[in-house]
Amino acid sequence: MRAFWILLWTLVTAAAWAQDFDRPYADAASLKLASPLEWVAVPKGMVASPDAFLAEPQKWIFQPYKTGSGVPTSETHEVWVRFSTPPTASPQEWFVRIPRISLSKASLYMRDAAGRWNASAAGLDIAPALWPVRSRLPSFSIYTSTEQLRVYYLRLENGQAVTERPQLVSAVDYIEGAARVGILLGLIIGIFGLLVILSVVAYWLMTSMVFVWFGLFVVGLMSSQLVLMGYGGWRVWPSSQYLNAVMIWVVPYLTLASAAWFCAQASYARDVNRWVYRMLCVATAGNIAMALLALATTALTTSTLRNSWVVLSVVIILCSLVWMTLRGNRWNVWLLVGLLPIGLAALARLAYNFGWVAQVEFAQAVGLFSAVLGLLWIFSALIWRGRAGALAEERMAALESFDAATGLSHARIGQARLPLVLKRAARFEVGCGVIMLRWLHFHDKLAKLDTEQRGAVLTRFGLILQRLMRDIDTAARHSDDHFLILVEGPVTRESLAALCGKVLSECMRSSEKIGDPNLFDVQAAIWHSALGAHKTTAVMEALTTRLRQMADGTARRVQFVDTANSVPHADTPQEAEQRNAQVLAKIKAIESQPSSLTVSGQSGGFASSSISPTTRPPISKPASLKPPV
Repeated sequence: MRAFWILLWTLVTAAAWAQDFDRPYADAASLKLASPLEWVAVPKGMVASPDAFLAEPQKWIFQPYKTGSGVPTSETHEVWVRFSTPPTASPQEWFVRIPRISLSKASLYMRDAAGRWNASAAGLDIAPALWPVRSRLPSFSIYTSTEQLRVYYLRLENGQAVTERPQLVSAVDYIEGAARVGILLGLIIGIFGLLVILSVVAYWLMTSMVFVWFGLFVVGLMSSQLVLMGYGGWRVWPSSQYLNAVMIWVVPYLTLASAAWFCAQASYARDVNRWVYRMLCVATAGNIAMALLALATTALTTSTLRNSWVVLSVVIILCSLVWMTLRGNRWNVWLLVGLLPIGLAALARLAYNFGWVAQVEFAQAVGLFSAVLGLLWIFSALIWRGRAGALAEERMAALESFDAATGLSHARIGQARLPLVLKRAARFEVGCGVIMLRWLHFHDKLAKLDTEQRGAVLTRFGLILQRLMRDIDTAARHSDDHFLILVEGPVTRESLAALCGKVLSECMRSSEKIGDPNLFDVQAAIWHSALGAHKTTAVMEALTTRLRQMADGTARRVQFVDTANSVPHADTPQEAEQRNAQVLAKIKAIESQPSSLTVSGQSGGFASSSISPTTRPPISKPASLKPPV
């Protein structure tokens, strides 16, 4: 057992002291070095060429490049890395790749045929178009010899410690890696671009500025991911050393500004707490100021200060959402769930900048997938909230336009449409009609019912009127027991009388089904455009006067305003029953003769229409009613 642990410790120690190049993939081809990777840290600018190491080997002691450890590059020290390749059967081309984007400068020294040291450089301080190999990361091409080993020196200059080992990549793997990067870039542009298009469509449909701020946030995240992958210096500005240096900070600052402003607008921070809203506004303005400062120059701020500001901005956004969630605004839970993986991705990138993560590919993969998942979650939450808000607005609009009890239009809708009906009738010289119904003993009948039965009764009455009305006509509740029906022209007096007769007939039948024969006891006054008055006040006065005259009781429950009023008298129960039977007989006779319901020579009743019912909200079927006790 002791021998096993000694062997395991030996293997772990050997792996920890492995001095070889790293590989981008586990199955990537590798080249066994003639001499392992070694490094030495020197003060910046002290060594100009590798000849200094050859002249004084006892002064510069190279250390082994351990697996999992980095090299201590800083503002004052640079690191030289030494390695050599063995002779090969045929010349081979390999690529030395440094998996780090935010590298100030990397230089590769190799001897030419005359024995002189030639240097090729890459990094942020050099425009990508001048790099020895056009790639998104600092890369150099080396060649093996068939006769002798070749010695190379790699010079690393950076403000932060470089935690990654350089990679030695074959030509085949290098091309495959470029293809994979191209696929990843296509996915980024496709997914983020689709989210931007969906945001524009959602804004066009819902007219909510929240989707505009969300679209800007998506654009910022997409640009940030592309810049972090080197797409900006690789494709957009390959010849600009300045943009290659500053845009790696400008784009993240603008992304954080859009994120802070989106959270300020989407989290109801202005209504929940003014101080939180102001703090988010300050974070937005601060990030914009830092972006402008970085665009001007990066010399005024250090890398530690820039990273610390990014951390502070992310913490402010997330903590503000957490605080508002704890204060009772449950909507912010959905925002927090979506922004949390995006914030963790930003922190993973910062961990890489500080040297806590050794692989830039890992940080980029975490940032991409977490950002996509977070954005999809946030967009779904915004759509859900927008749909709920739209339904609430539609419900409020319906409640403002329609009576909740009967489903008929409000009185103000009827009063607003009456002048229009009269104007159309006068302009086209067609007959229109206005009917005012009065529900007799309304308060006495409903006072005997409970709340559920009262609602069912009112709904039943609203359904009676809507079922007999055409879609182009308007039925409104004028007051508690008065109802107004606007009948568009052309319409005749006979059709208006037939319509009122059908209303009375349906009311009687519904009363008999409920168990109270006099529950729906209504009177109707009819005004027809042939009477001459086309002013709203005159029409309403004529209808109100006629119903007032009919209030004491009359044998005729349907009267035109221009006919002589019958002498009021009190009906006995036998007379009322006989009158109802006569009305039902007349209605049955009218229904048996469809030609009597013609409207200006065109056949068709009031219960059917070819116009789609889009002007009235759907009303549920009323509950069954029991006879009042």
